[in-house]
Amino acid sequence: MSRNKKEEKVVAEEKEPLSRVSRHQKKSSKKKRRAFLVIVLVIGAVLVVGAAFDIPYINVAREAGSWLGERFSGSDSEAESAPDYLYFTDPETGRDLGGEISTLMGLYRVEEGEGEQRVILDLALLTYDTDDGTGEIYMIPETSVAYNAAGEQTDLAHALQEEGGEDLLRSTVSNMAGSEVDYLFLVEFWEAVGLVQGLGMPPVTLAEQTVLVQPLNGETNFLVAGQEMGDPDRILMYLMATDYLEMWEAFSMRLERAQEYLPQAAAQLRTASEDDIEEMLSSLQEAYTLDPGSGSAIEERRYLASIIASFSELEDSELAIRAVPAVEVLNGCGVPDLGKKVGERLDSLGVPVASTAGNAKVVVEGEEVNDFTHEVSTIIYRSEDERVEAFARYLGVLLSIEDVRLEPGPEADIVIIAGRDLAV
Repeated sequence: MSRNKKEEKVVAEEKEPLSRVSRHQKKSSKKKRRAFLVIVLVIGAVLVVGAAFDIPYINVAREAGSWLGERFSGSDSEAESAPDYLYFTDPETGRDLGGEISTLMGLYRVEEGEGEQRVILDLALLTYDTDDGTGEIYMIPETSVAYNAAGEQTDLAHALQEEGGEDLLRSTVSNMAGSEVDYLFLVEFWEAVGLVQGLGMPPVTLAEQTVLVQPLNGETNFLVAGQEMGDPDRILMYLMATDYLEMWEAFSMRLERAQEYLPQAAAQLRTASEDDIEEMLSSLQEAYTLDPGSGSAIEERRYLASIIASFSELEDSELAIRAVPAVEVLNGCGVPDLGKKVGERLDSLGVPVASTAGNAKVVVEGEEVNDFTHEVSTIIYRSEDERVEAFARYLGVLLSIEDVRLEPGPEADIVIIAGRDLAV
């Protein structure tokens, strides 16, 4: 065999094993690419499902999109966002609260006797909207009716004396106001006086002679027109309108005084930081309840300070102060004095009544005439406001009226057309 042929044979023998190695590597590389592609597809499918259904831990795509959106949305949106406060986080669970966050605040006195019984003197629902940074103080009559676990009628003033009283208080107010109660803060009268003093609330200048009544012992305080009143207990009695003995006059005056006084108090606190307000609350003792709470007096003061700070920092245009709507009663069946009788029943159920002397009307040939054709009673609410609708439906339960409907109009927020069923 010639030398050239021998060399060709050696080269051929060397090339053959190299070709096998190459084929093996190609196969291995192909398998790896296929496995990588499968993994990428699986991960992609999981992320798509997580983003579509917002599943925790695998909704990376949605969270990344939100993160990028926040980063590139510009500084203006950050400037317009509502401030963050400590009480936006549940102290027990650590869960972030969002949307409307409501705190039901109640002032109570302690009745001596068989055990200490707490009697509610005043109620207000404070709601802060985290979406647009606005607030509302919504006043609730403590005479409003609640139904205990046995289905028996009581009123909110004595709800805490029932089994599960705090839950009863929360659920009833929630139904009346159409808003979930996130926090319940109850404070005894003298503890509240200490808070008013600690916060340095501004004095009140009386427009007329006033006789305030101490709600615990009935002691009277005679004050003259023009007198500047700075004592914290008197400020509290003034806001509670204890100088009015008739319930609905007092409730109406509470609203009027709150609308006048609280913006002034908020403006005075506006310059204080949460730390400053927390220091003002250092006198807080044990005659209060915060639920949910942290179990730590210091931490609970921080939560209360954040609630106060959030409302004090609102401008007048950002804070609404109002109360449950008064109800107008119309006679819809012609039974004599039916409107008056229904009004008295509403009064006994703790419902404010605007008027009872009117008759239901209908327009016939362009002329408005009395409409006494209503066999079944109807509750009409004029506003789409969720508070008004909720209170109208609450009344429907109280009076066993099923026909509760929206009919927008300029009249009273809630109108009851008393049918023949309410005459029996």
